[in-house]
Amino acid sequence: MNMQNTNSALRMTWVTLAALSATMLAGVSHAATQDNVPTQTVNFQDLDLNSHAGVQALYRRIQFAADLVCGNADGRDLARLQVKKACVERAVSDAVATVNIR
Repeated sequence: MNMQNTNSALRMTWVTLAALSATMLAGVSHAATQDNVPTQTVNFQDLDLNSHAGVQALYRRIQFAADLVCGNADGRDLARLQVKKACVERAVSDAVATVNIR
């Protein structure tokens, strides 16, 4: 595959990930305001985002960071599990959108 096709495929991967994240978040309300949202910086300067492996590694880092900032949820508390899931999905979606801008 030539470099142009590789770059196109990677862009399509990011667009697909962003679209999936956005779709999963449809209809979810968020109680937090921008002022009280915890953040976690995800470094990716060491990754080659022109490779599939680099994109996958970044996505795993983003998911891990989102899981950390969204806190723990007791498996017996279904409402809290839904809130955490929505938080993680929103955090991943926002992070992917931020990477796409760069």
